[in-house]
Amino acid sequence: MAYKQRISGSLISINLTSASVTILRIYSRRFRGREKALNRGSRAQTTTFITMPKDKEEENESYLQKFTVAVFGDAGVGKTSLINRLVGLQFNPEHVPTVEDFHVKHLAYKNKTCELQIVDTSGTYEFPAMRRVNMDKSDAVILVYSLDRPESFGKLDRYMDEIQESNVVANSEKPVVVISNKSDLSEFVQPKFKDKRGLNVSVGMHLESRFGCHWFDASAKLNDNVEDTFYKVLEYLFNNTCPKLRNGRSQTRKISNLIPRKMKISR
Repeated sequence: MAYKQRISGSLISINLTSASVTILRIYSRRFRGREKALNRGSRAQTTTFITMPKDKEEENESYLQKFTVAVFGDAGVGKTSLINRLVGLQFNPEHVPTVEDFHVKHLAYKNKTCELQIVDTSGTYEFPAMRRVNMDKSDAVILVYSLDRPESFGKLDRYMDEIQESNVVANSEKPVVVISNKSDLSEFVQPKFKDKRGLNVSVGMHLESRFGCHWFDASAKLNDNVEDTFYKVLEYLFNNTCPKLRNGRSQTRKISNLIPRKMKISR
């Protein structure tokens, strides 16, 4: 016999025996009952979309700005120790040679969240090609020397020459900060210089007049002046010296863009 049944909006025609029709009618009634229950549930569960006011969003928005900072210096001057102090690690008095390492530190500056991607370069092993790549991709450079290694100060000239070459190729002007590490060693003194008039000048004034960079006397062991150094780097970057900031908002990631502007609330 022919059996016709409308299931979920479609008319189904099936040739079945009398016993099969009886079974099909039972399952059809069960199916319609479940379908009605689901319809009632879907009507009871409504979805509401709430849009965040745009003016409030712009008023409270903050930015996540990323910068790459490369740290160079001779072996044993304490580059890794300075970075470890910045990221909250303990001071290790043992010298462990670094090939290359990468650290991330978030700092708040001028109501903005800044992510410093810090490249800890090798001072023990000479990799000129890798050093040049790190200089080219960095937004700022930190040079480190230490009081107990006088020869490390002499290598600043080579680093500055390479930075200038990188700036010419990239048509940029990377800010440079020089750190004199291990100020806790009182038995060592800073190198002395004379100006054109023969007057004694400090190492900080000498570096500023020669290279136009800022100088910090720091101690990784005492955690002295470490964070201030990296804030000085941010100050240079935000003073319209960084191409990322000069090129506008295309290089900027808004934290508010990472949050969905429509929140879904189910009842």
